[in-house]
Amino acid sequence: MKPFYLPSLQALVISLVAAFTFPAHAEAPLELATERGCLICHFVKHDPAHKIKLAPSYEEIAARYKDDNEAAEYLIGRVIDGTVKGRQNWKGEVNMRFMPPNVNVSRIEASEIVNWILDIKDRDIDPKLVHHEQMLGLAIRSGCTVCHAVNYNPDRRYVPLAPAYREIASKYRNRKDIRNELIDTVMHGTLNKDKKWENVNMRFMPPSLALSKENAEKLVDWILTL
Repeated sequence: MKPFYLPSLQALVISLVAAFTFPAHAEAPLELATERGCLICHFVKHDPAHKIKLAPSYEEIAARYKDDNEAAEYLIGRVIDGTVKGRQNWKGEVNMRFMPPNVNVSRIEASEIVNWILDIKDRDIDPKLVHHEQMLGLAIRSGCTVCHAVNYNPDRRYVPLAPAYREIASKYRNRKDIRNELIDTVMHGTLNKDKKWENVNMRFMPPSLALSKENAEKLVDWILTL
């Protein structure tokens, strides 16, 4: 005979696991949105410091459609087709006159992003997720993602230019002496250094001339947590 308290205990364990692992499975849709260019205009959480808001934040979208049972299908259409010929739902609240169509986003990807956005209404936005968004944006603006992806894709048909960030994290996260070496690598490149990644296409990493030491430190610290 099973103890009567087991179901409650199991429910508690499941809820605790979900609470502590939330940022991990929230990162995937955010990274997808970043790769597809969505974060050029949108933020996850509106930052009052940004006086010019191109498009509504994901938090604002979730709040507006929280009671609409047909919102998911409607928003998927907006993501794919844009709003050039449709109703402008944020007129006077954002600076873009319309949302352009996303020809590089599949319906499956749009569904994943939209359902993730709508899920924001049921939870608070984790500060770690906002930080993840900020670091993704910094990596893009600094040109790092021209060569580096966040995740390694074993199904790709070509040799990647550079290792993925999560490959770097897996290789170095347990080395206590690696931080300064990686910061130096990011800033000054690896032209006169031994090649450490045989599975990539580039012979060496060029210096990041437009990246300050402060931002290089932020990126390295973020990468090592992935």
